[in-house]
Amino acid sequence: MTRVKLQEKLKLLPNSPGVYLYYNEAHDIIYVGKAKNLKNRVSSYFVNTYKGPKTTALLSRIVDLDTIVVRSEVEAFLLEAELIKRYKPKYNIDLKDDKSYLYIAVQDFDIVVDGIKHTLSKVFSTRTKKLKRTKYFGPFPAEAQAVKKALRALRKVFPYCEYSGKKLQEHVNKKRACLYYHIGLCPGTCVGVENFPVQQKNIRALKELFTKGYNRVLEDMQIQMQKHSNNFEYEKALEIRKFLDNMTKLETSNIIPDQYVENPNLIEDLYAKRAEEIQKIFGFDHEINRVECYDISNIMGDWATGSMVVSENGRLAKSQYRRFRIKFTKGITDFGMMTEVLSRRVKKDWNRPDILLIDGGRGQVSVVLKAIKGTPFEDIPVVGIFKPNDFFLRRINNRWRIIKPLKDNSGYLHLRELRDEAHRFAKGYHKMLRRKEPKG
Repeated sequence: MTRVKLQEKLKLLPNSPGVYLYYNEAHDIIYVGKAKNLKNRVSSYFVNTYKGPKTTALLSRIVDLDTIVVRSEVEAFLLEAELIKRYKPKYNIDLKDDKSYLYIAVQDFDIVVDGIKHTLSKVFSTRTKKLKRTKYFGPFPAEAQAVKKALRALRKVFPYCEYSGKKLQEHVNKKRACLYYHIGLCPGTCVGVENFPVQQKNIRALKELFTKGYNRVLEDMQIQMQKHSNNFEYEKALEIRKFLDNMTKLETSNIIPDQYVENPNLIEDLYAKRAEEIQKIFGFDHEINRVECYDISNIMGDWATGSMVVSENGRLAKSQYRRFRIKFTKGITDFGMMTEVLSRRVKKDWNRPDILLIDGGRGQVSVVLKAIKGTPFEDIPVVGIFKPNDFFLRRINNRWRIIKPLKDNSGYLHLRELRDEAHRFAKGYHKMLRRKEPKG
């Protein structure tokens, strides 16, 4: 890939959390990093400022890049660590030496209250794996602040007390709550033994999240909640409901990196999984190789543009994005403009899509169905994605059907990403035309 094409990729980066990968001429991964905002972080590498000899050497060897979009900083943090562990990139120096590895540790300890011994667990980060009675997760990149930030986020879902030993003993004896109890990050372990089981339950759930993955833990909780509800144990069901609500707030997708540690085709399988999930969401009996998504951008009808963005085999195919300057539609009508874009698209000798994805509801989907009627695209499924819940909409046998996939489904997340790409791409072209052709 030339530097020109690399610059084009930089322009198309999403403003989303995720992981970025840099490749050399041999297409080997030479660096993996994480970002809260991929566009800002990756672009910062290529601004014309001095960055030191190591980064300068890295930049001189980058010929291509790739990104994996996730739903939260926590997941980006976890995925970065596993990719580095798998590919051992040359310029991820911090993880080349075992001494610099950072782990999340869960260590058991004993505490005696009123002559009775209780076993509890504490959670912390460490650079050693020599501690007894300890379960380790990782390794993670050697950024202590990043690890602490991830633990703080997870602690909101699974509250635990960070005290142990004499300090915890003192608080329990005096039934004195710690500061974290008052802000909801401690279940009251420091207040008394009656809260010890809550502490251990939360830590077990935290360990399961690391080992089983988000989807499995979510499914287990939903099954437990249903059982409690069927048995009229509504308080227990409500408690699990609160867990599920907090997990949703993390906005973590179903990709937990530990699931891929033994997979040499990690990234390729990630994309393939997305395509499979899209097929399952809509119940298609054929593979979904290509999805095209369309959007319109205009302000009071001026410089109106349309965009087509493409996903192939679960991966954004940015080289196949296309822009349409609205030429024939008169007046301010997104429906008319969409009709024009689709009418022009079907005449192009481009790869045939398996799905046409439209940002909108019945009106927008109806317009597309009308635009492709009598064309070679007539039998291609048209799917609308509409707000506020980002559900899908299809018209099947003259009846409208709403499809509500799980929010953590990787296929669903990818289609949302594609919709956002179409909006960004159309808006970007619109802004460019406004700069080049000031109205006057």
